[in-house]
Amino acid sequence: MSSITAGRTLDADGQPIDGTGFTVDADGPIADLLREREGPLTSHPTRPSWGTLPTPADGGDGMTALSVLGPGYAGPPEHYHEVSTERFEVEHGTVAFDLDGTEKRVSAGGSLTVPTGTVHGFRCPEGGMAAMRTEIAPPGRIGHVLPTFGGLAHDPSVDADDRFQQAALLKRLEGDTVFTETDPRIAKPLVDALAPVARLRGYRGGYAKYSQPAFWERHVEQPDL
Repeated sequence: MSSITAGRTLDADGQPIDGTGFTVDADGPIADLLREREGPLTSHPTRPSWGTLPTPADGGDGMTALSVLGPGYAGPPEHYHEVSTERFEVEHGTVAFDLDGTEKRVSAGGSLTVPTGTVHGFRCPEGGMAAMRTEIAPPGRIGHVLPTFGGLAHDPSVDADDRFQQAALLKRLEGDTVFTETDPRIAKPLVDALAPVARLRGYRGGYAKYSQPAFWERHVEQPDL
């Protein structure tokens, strides 16, 4: 049985870094999904999660993306969307979703719709990989900001944890997506105070370069299929 390795973070010389990326059966379902994907594979260098840049959904006003999740992936911070509905279609493995504090597991062939305003998150349980397609409609601002989260983490020229950069990201998502890990009574005044200064210093809530295929081809090993 042949296998493929992809998604490894590339160093400054374009060489894959050991301990990153994933390996799957070349004739298996995840490899098939990678063959069908649109655009380059993206990643976050410190998390077992890979995906594609959001693209317009067929026959609708939403955006869609493919995600490949490694065993034990803890997921994004819990959040809710103020204007959008999100639909997840699990293509392989099992994904555990948390909806307003209640866990629901969805396996390959199943789907889950998260209504506007529902606090949610998801994770990949230990024991196997998972893959799913996500569609969000209307896409709002998250489609522009999402590539920036991973892009900043890969970009050695910036500090992804800089408080002004974080404030710029959260300000860009205001009225669109709310992360619930911080009390909004504390977070919002802080963001409101920092965001104008961040903008004057050149920080933005989204950068076009992180939506360009060339950036990801330089930073993430692409599948050889």
